Amino acid sequence: MRKLISFLKLFLPLLLGLSLLFNEFKNIQIDDFLFKLDQTRYGWVIGSMILSLLAYLARAYRWQILLKAADQKVSTFRLTLAVYVGYLANLVFPRLGELIRCMVLKKTNQIPVSISIGTVLSERIFDSLFLLFFLTIGLFLEFDLFVTYFNNILSNFHIPLHGILYATLTFSTTFTVIALLILRYNVPLSERIKKTFLEVLKGFLTITSVQSKYLFLIATSVMWLTYFFMSYMMFFTLEETSNLSLITGFMLLVSGGIALTLPVQGGIGTYHAMITMMLVLYGIENSTGLFLATLLHSSQILSIIIFGGASLIITLSIEKNNSNDLK
Repeated sequence: MRKLISFLKLFLPLLLGLSLLFNEFKNIQIDDFLFKLDQTRYGWVIGSMILSLLAYLARAYRWQILLKAADQKVSTFRLTLAVYVGYLANLVFPRLGELIRCMVLKKTNQIPVSISIGTVLSERIFDSLFLLFFLTIGLFLEFDLFVTYFNNILSNFHIPLHGILYATLTFSTTFTVIALLILRYNVPLSERIKKTFLEVLKGFLTITSVQSKYLFLIATSVMWLTYFFMSYMMFFTLEETSNLSLITGFMLLVSGGIALTLPVQGGIGTYHAMITMMLVLYGIENSTGLFLATLLHSSQILSIIIFGGASLIITLSIEKNNSNDLK
């Protein structure tokens, strides 16, 4: 049963993403895509991939600030390695990358996973608030367009909203009851869970005790600005999209951020569909929108594979040699 659950966790999201990808590509002419590939200005693609290094470095630096508040010292270099390895893992196991990067930190710097998990949870909640803030701005800027956009998502993805809310409520209630019963009748397990919870809470509450709050906000702003320019630069890869505005780039940042929060490996399918729908609303022809979405997604995935793969090799080397010179 455990193996079956693990299998379903891995392949059901992938199946969903691939089915969405197939639905997007089923009416696309391959010759049209090949022609666009030939017309693509690849200098902008390479520039976007190189710029992504700044985003991951900013994320690692921000994580360092949180860990420092939890009395854990580690270099930005090693944190950048851990972040990249985590994103590399997310390409196979959705949402597991956050745990993987904490495990990497445990291997390289002996930082307790429960503490680093707490800091990761803290930064993820902070990022969610940022995304919600951007979404609010988007609603003010393009209210009618956003309403149309989300209506298209609900209709195209055939999302039974009431069913999802009911299933979530049922699952949460069942999980809470089972957890309370286990904690009530299994004292040793209850103590271990309590200890782990307190360590996670310590890591999570570091956000309230960060001394360099301005540096934390600057790092977060740099990270999101980099994400924005990584997408906006890609407009110039095609003649048809080179005249799109900064507002369109901002709306792509929001829709892409929402797509990547969904538990599908690397945003496969969901990213393509949601970016394409947003571009169509700005007057871009469907096949061109899908091509740009594919180019955006592929370049980001390729950069993670290249830099994440290199980070994994370096991390394994650090672990193998038990080196202290990179701390």
